[in-house]
Amino acid sequence: MSEDAEVRSGPYIGKELSKHSFVVDEPTLVSYYAGLELTRPDEVDALTPSLIASGPDNAPFGEIAFDNHMGHLWMRQEWALYSPLQAGEQYVTGGRITDIYQKRDRNVVRYSVEVHDAAGNLMVATQHHQSFLLERPSGEVTFRDPQAKAGARKFIIPEGQRFQPLERTITLAMCDDFWQGDKNYHSNREESEKLGFKDVVVGGRMTQPYIASLLEDRYGASWWTSGLLDIKFTNPVWLGDTITAHGVETGVSADDPKRTSVFLWISKSDDTVVLIANASVENPD
Repeated sequence: MSEDAEVRSGPYIGKELSKHSFVVDEPTLVSYYAGLELTRPDEVDALTPSLIASGPDNAPFGEIAFDNHMGHLWMRQEWALYSPLQAGEQYVTGGRITDIYQKRDRNVVRYSVEVHDAAGNLMVATQHHQSFLLERPSGEVTFRDPQAKAGARKFIIPEGQRFQPLERTITLAMCDDFWQGDKNYHSNREESEKLGFKDVVVGGRMTQPYIASLLEDRYGASWWTSGLLDIKFTNPVWLGDTITAHGVETGVSADDPKRTSVFLWISKSDDTVVLIANASVENPD
């Protein structure tokens, strides 16, 4: 790496991100289940939610972000699960920026993050695709009409075994619980308006857990130790939206006969699709 790159601020390809430590503590678990209105398992030895690391995993945001935060959104999130995180245990995250590319009117920063336990074992690996508007808007951030987009989410639901859908209406109280009272654009209208949004933006950290919950319920421990998940966020979710998570098990993976493939999506009550995902899990022996 050149000396110029070492002192350069802002995001750039190859930038190493600071390490952060965290503990999966009780307040984090309480806020996760309460904010998503998911039932917490009664079992003492129940596994923690598979995407519980989404908060610490996003800790390097300040190091990957462009100066213009107006209208910034996740575009994609990739997860590889190796072992469930344990309540009360300490973990360390670290990562680097792997790519910066332009898509329509946005710059997208792709960065990888790994979560290791105290012994150095890899627990979770992720790839973020964070998007930032190229130009600061003069007023409210606008989005293309979902029905006017090329393809307009007219995907054909694949054949396979359907999951039981999971529906929730997102309230301000849920956002406040999930973010543990932190006033940000995912939980507070004023903070959201500062970034050019018309209302509270329900973040990807609050939507992607619903499809993870479907996978946890269906595949159990196999999901926590072998799950692969690739999520594309297609439309924003606003406060008050009713969303439903869907899944279809499509059979043996085309890439690996030892894995089972799943297609998932979340839609609003007007059928606008807010995310689509492909997942796979190792078949039990």
